[in-house]
Amino acid sequence: MKQGTPRLALLLLFVSVAVATAACLAPPSVDPSSPLTVLGTLDATPDTVVEARIIVSRGKHVVETTVPVERNEFQGSVQVPVGQWELTVYLVDAEGIVRFQSKPQTIQVAYGTPQAVELVLRPAASTVHITIDLEGYIFRNQALRARIYFNDQMHELIRQAADAPFEATLEISPGSYEFKIELYTESFHAGNRLGVGVWRVIDVDENESVSLVWRPETEDLVISGHVETLLPPPAWVSATGAGPEVEISWAPVDHWNLAGYLVLAQTSPLERFEVLTPTPLETTSCVHTLDMDELPPEVKYVVAAVTRHGLVGYYSAPEIWTP
Repeated sequence: MKQGTPRLALLLLFVSVAVATAACLAPPSVDPSSPLTVLGTLDATPDTVVEARIIVSRGKHVVETTVPVERNEFQGSVQVPVGQWELTVYLVDAEGIVRFQSKPQTIQVAYGTPQAVELVLRPAASTVHITIDLEGYIFRNQALRARIYFNDQMHELIRQAADAPFEATLEISPGSYEFKIELYTESFHAGNRLGVGVWRVIDVDENESVSLVWRPETEDLVISGHVETLLPPPAWVSATGAGPEVEISWAPVDHWNLAGYLVLAQTSPLERFEVLTPTPLETTSCVHTLDMDELPPEVKYVVAAVTRHGLVGYYSAPEIWTP
């Protein structure tokens, strides 16, 4: 269920370390700890926020304090050793639900050196539970891996078997995202990707638990066709004329799928036949013009019928023309 919260503008945290000055204090005793004070001032505090949880951590070592938020302000002090720490602040309501949180901030606690840290609190992350539904998907048994994208954030999901649940639970900050999922087989290698994925926009609201069911995008592929046979060779091919013009003619082929005819000529047995009519002729004759100065000893002509889908039929018997 969505729980609306007003936007929090800016949180300023001031971190100060106790300073012992040589002018007014005796040299400090050896103490590995130094007091850390966190002060916060909020431009606007939601009515639901009642306390601030200040967490200072380094690896498995965590120091935490909880202080009330009153009149848009809070203050808390903890004892931490000098060194580098990670500071996070959570604002929670009366039920203990986190309404806002700061991005983890690295701070350096140095002896005798005050410092100021500026943090921006944002609405608390929401829980997004994603279920990949492969019911009816043709590669449902091969899909063992998934890459989940929220803008540039990429999360990888692996299941061990085809019958195992394909689910992930992620903590996502509120906002609008460009979202997609890509499926893979036994590895995340590009060659094992089952689909390119389709981008779409989703909204993740503040402080909510989202259940998202994703299904692969598929489309029906309709395949139709017909059996096309080779057309028979044209009959009665003749080549007449003394040159340089040779007229080639033939008997028509009677077929419902006829689109036209190709005429081919061979001027040397060492060369392939040359197509004289790249565009099939609808007539049953054509004229071949030769070079009068270089007439070959003979020319062989063949004719082939062509279907409406461009399938070239059987060649006719060669017709030989001589000058």
